[in-house]
Amino acid sequence: MARAPEPGKVKTRLCPPLAPRQAAEFYECVLRDVLDDLVPSERWDTWVAYAERSRDYFQRLPEHRVALLPQRGGSLGARMHAVFVDLCHTGYRQVVLVGSDIPGLSTASVGQAFDALEGDRNDLVLGPADDGGYYLIGLGRPREGLFGGIAWSTASVLEQTLARARELELRVGTVAGTYDVDVADDVERLRRDLEASRGLRVSRPRTYAWMRRRLHR
Repeated sequence: MARAPEPGKVKTRLCPPLAPRQAAEFYECVLRDVLDDLVPSERWDTWVAYAERSRDYFQRLPEHRVALLPQRGGSLGARMHAVFVDLCHTGYRQVVLVGSDIPGLSTASVGQAFDALEGDRNDLVLGPADDGGYYLIGLGRPREGLFGGIAWSTASVLEQTLARARELELRVGTVAGTYDVDVADDVERLRRDLEASRGLRVSRPRTYAWMRRRLHR
């Protein structure tokens, strides 16, 4: 799920310390690094479920020939459920939905999510995020009741989702957790991780270049 990197529309909780333009630049770097990782896979097709008025941006990305799907629905939960409905209706047997702005997202975790759903081993797979939510969710078929009544953008999203899964008697698998970059402390954490991990620097070149530019301003 993604949107065009418009200043004032993305990563707004990073402002301040970042200016809206800087936050949008950061978001775009992470987004394009994530697409660089996901698109070449021979195991899955990569779709971008784009937010309102974002289609033109994704159509203009020359290096990424991804399929595009408009988001629909009012709440975040409704939009996520609609993605599962729309993609399952096209014939996919498993769908794994990830955030587009997660620097620590790995193709290994996406592959493990598909493994967890294979052969109906699990009905639901989640990738926990350190802020109490999740950055990855996979389903073998749409489950509308899973997304209703969740207090989105709170520290209890994962806990509430697991409670809802228990009510629906879903078998739940998990993959390794990671963190989102929403506030200033997260930017510093990412800077440290980039400095410590050559693999992360290689897989996130735009993000690393953005971080180096910011440190030298």
